[in-house]
Amino acid sequence: MSLGRLLLERIVLGVVAVWAVLSLLFGLFTVTGDWVLDRMLGVAGYGGADPEELAEMRAEFLAERGLDRPLSEQYLDWMGNMLTLQWGSSWQSGEAVFPMVLEATGRTAAYVVPSMVLATGIGLAVGLYAASHPRSLRGEGVTATVYSLFGVPNFWIGFLLLTAASTATVGFQWRREFNVIGETQLPFVYEYVLPVVLVTTTLAAAVVSYTRAYALQYYSADLTKLVRAKGGGQRDVSRHVLRNAAIPLVSLIFAETLALLAISVIVIEAVFGIPGLGSLFYNSVWSRDMPVILGATVVIVAFGVVGNIVQDLAYSWLDPRVDTGSR
Repeated sequence: MSLGRLLLERIVLGVVAVWAVLSLLFGLFTVTGDWVLDRMLGVAGYGGADPEELAEMRAEFLAERGLDRPLSEQYLDWMGNMLTLQWGSSWQSGEAVFPMVLEATGRTAAYVVPSMVLATGIGLAVGLYAASHPRSLRGEGVTATVYSLFGVPNFWIGFLLLTAASTATVGFQWRREFNVIGETQLPFVYEYVLPVVLVTTTLAAAVVSYTRAYALQYYSADLTKLVRAKGGGQRDVSRHVLRNAAIPLVSLIFAETLALLAISVIVIEAVFGIPGLGSLFYNSVWSRDMPVILGATVVIVAFGVVGNIVQDLAYSWLDPRVDTGSR
């Protein structure tokens, strides 16, 4: 399969995947009851509102959100708005959803992207070193450290970083004034530096572990011995090993990054008080702000789709013999 045909096929499949996920979410939030409405009516009923007043409140609530129209009309209108980036307004704040999600995505990407680059570079280098020195004291030390970091929860490392940063003195004294966790007079440190350190540490631990495991298989392979026999140095051997282990490593690194974006980002942004995509998604789910939920979901699903396309293209580039097309 040619690269162009592969790219076109993956884009079509990606569009179908986005449509399917969004349709599923639309049906889920439409069919299930709205606890925000139930809570509002419950409070009003407890306050003495009669059935007519409750019915009027319910009708007004549904009309404000366009939920009093036929379901098919809601779906078609909403899907068209999604395709044209007219994602409506937040039910809670009244702000336009697309700028909200775009700003939150930028804040999250500001620490996730550098972390991915650093973690991949550090993880590959350290993993190759540990695999090339499997019985040395340093190699065993690296392995033990990686397994320790693998087992430590993100939020615990985050709290350690918060404690260290808030008590450290780097040539001057910091004055801490917290409103919520992570809000200080040094927002750059708490919104970018510490999250980058945390994400790089946890993601690099996974990359080191995977790199070491796969590289060990190739360091003892016959082809690697042939490279050494031809006079290749450690750099040549490592390059050969990395190229052979690259395909499974691409899948594993992508899976770890996707899990980070889907789950860990919420915890990280709660710990450091970052108004990013994770906190926006969590708060919108809690308040059942459907336009924001769907907008944030579009970004997450789009990241997964684009990542899969890049992954398949990387397979073809690393090893043209790999057939990523469907038979």
